[in-house]
Amino acid sequence: LSMAFDIGNPLIPIFDKPYVEKPQKKTKSLSERITEALHESGFSNIGVRLNNRDLWVSAQNDKYFYTTRALGVIIKILYDLKPIYVDKINISLHDNGIPIVQLNTTFLDIYELFNEKMTLREFLSLATIRTDMNTSPDMDIHHKKLFKYALKPEFKSFLNDPSGFFKYRAGVSGWTSFNPWSGGSFILELETYPLNTVSTSNAPLSRPVRSDIVPYLKQDVVLGQLMYQQILKFDKEYYGRFAGGILETEYAGIDGEVAKPFLNGRLFVGLSGSVVRKRAVDEPFQLKTDDWKEYYNTCFLNTRLNIPELETSIEVNTGQFLAGDKGARLTVSKFIKGVTIFAWYSFTNTSIFSDPSNRGYSDKGIGVKIPMRLFEGTDTKTAYNYSISPWTRDVAQDVVHFTTLFDYFGRDKKIYLDKDKQHMYK
Repeated sequence: LSMAFDIGNPLIPIFDKPYVEKPQKKTKSLSERITEALHESGFSNIGVRLNNRDLWVSAQNDKYFYTTRALGVIIKILYDLKPIYVDKINISLHDNGIPIVQLNTTFLDIYELFNEKMTLREFLSLATIRTDMNTSPDMDIHHKKLFKYALKPEFKSFLNDPSGFFKYRAGVSGWTSFNPWSGGSFILELETYPLNTVSTSNAPLSRPVRSDIVPYLKQDVVLGQLMYQQILKFDKEYYGRFAGGILETEYAGIDGEVAKPFLNGRLFVGLSGSVVRKRAVDEPFQLKTDDWKEYYNTCFLNTRLNIPELETSIEVNTGQFLAGDKGARLTVSKFIKGVTIFAWYSFTNTSIFSDPSNRGYSDKGIGVKIPMRLFEGTDTKTAYNYSISPWTRDVAQDVVHFTTLFDYFGRDKKIYLDKDKQHMYK
């Protein structure tokens, strides 16, 4: 039995039923009608304001993989509702209160687009798309979404250990976040692994930062994260991120980052660093007291070159890693219709290690990020990561980040919004 499968093509065709307004709702005010239509179409934290003949719409996209598709859904709703006495239309998409993208157009242009009196290219040439806003319009917010959550299957491999080539953990993880204000999130993650064969015959190496992770991986129930994270957006598209608490399975501490896109998103540049301590293996809320080092710190200059013409990005993280080794990690990613395939390789001064397993070694691996929209028959922003690498050593290691600013930018910069414009209008 065989089946042809092209990467990125949905196994089940994606169909999202268009919104149809019920007759009894047509008696409500324009702002109420738009709010209900957006909520039923996959948006939350919705604000609508009519100021003279200017209509402002603010919403959070909870459903659509491509931001341009979310914009397209909103303008189709406005076309269908046909708001009279409206000239200018301003649509602002945000994520947990952080402005992401703003589309400024007119209802006349929307009307002519959907009546095929102008092409999408002509429509966008008359419209304005911005990503440099750092404040949202002042308006009442409805259908507030204070909590987010996700549940996903887990399968994590532990490869090429001397005690056995293939070890694994299989189970389920779930996380939830409470988002009380703009950019702020309290995050909790729990993991359980009913199937767990991870073990090792190796002792921790000379400067263990990951070679001692096996006792953590042997736990069948894990408090993966318990932390607070704050994301900020400033003038001129400067971003900041701070996180503190239990950051991951092995480390707790503080983690920070600043970053900025350049050249319409062609280049991302940022600085990041963390100060952490190891967690106790059997006590989820305690720190390790008999470690070879009390505090671990990292510091990086991060750059990412985006090449949308090839749907490829090249990221380099240069600085000091957890074990104190200095150097760089190179990651190359390829985006194929929503699926991201990536590989990484490190170059660091391994002379600081006294053991032969780390000395002269380069950390490396491959991975894939798969959007669930390929399998669900409906659009969704959910995507799962899976990566593999040889048995874990201590070279070029970093803490696990719940969010990085480069991934937070994602494709929501002008150079990629232009690339994804075909998803706006079907």
